Amino acid sequence: MRYSLAVIAALLLTVLGLARPAYGQVTSTSWNGYAVTGSTYTSTTADWTMPSFTCGSPDDDEYAAIWTGLDGYSSPTTEQIGAVAECVGRSPEYFGWYEMYPGPVQDFDNTLKPGDHLDASVTYDGSSKFTLSLQDTTQGWTETTVQTLSGADRSSAETIVQTPSTLSCGPAETLANFTGDTVDGEALENLNPVKVTGSDPDIVVSSVSGGTFSVTCKSSV
Repeated sequence: MRYSLAVIAALLLTVLGLARPAYGQVTSTSWNGYAVTGSTYTSTTADWTMPSFTCGSPDDDEYAAIWTGLDGYSSPTTEQIGAVAECVGRSPEYFGWYEMYPGPVQDFDNTLKPGDHLDASVTYDGSSKFTLSLQDTTQGWTETTVQTLSGADRSSAETIVQTPSTLSCGPAETLANFTGDTVDGEALENLNPVKVTGSDPDIVVSSVSGGTFSVTCKSSV
């Protein structure tokens, strides 16, 4: 049973209406990571290890959705795939998902655990078809889906950790260490990516080195 996917779906485009405090960085309500803009893009990839998620109050809506995809930064669609850790009471649940917004989020039933290594990709084939793939190399499963979406701008590519505006963090909690982050086959660092930071001051996005960066959460209490 999935509890917060409607909330996640509602937030997936909240980067629209960006505030721009400085060149090369923007602020969002819930996105933390990097976006590449300024051209038309056909593919994005990202690898990460699923974090062990800490749940706070059972009354809070807490989750971390980790994904890569095309569009959404300044366009009305998103084509994205990833995994989420979300709290059900005080217990976290983990599962993979994809979304072709404005369509609904679709989740996968495969077993997913903290420490699993995940490879994710979204690829456009030139005829309104997108191939979205999520591979758990630890558990040994792969989910691949081919979806059609007409009118997609493909004007951006993102790799993001998406959270609520206030997230309960441990003393130092890693939400994602991304590796192998590419757009159209190029390492993220080579594409002048824009850092996107959410409204939670405890969440920090590192600088990019090649195709690697991290998103961490450190409690200020």
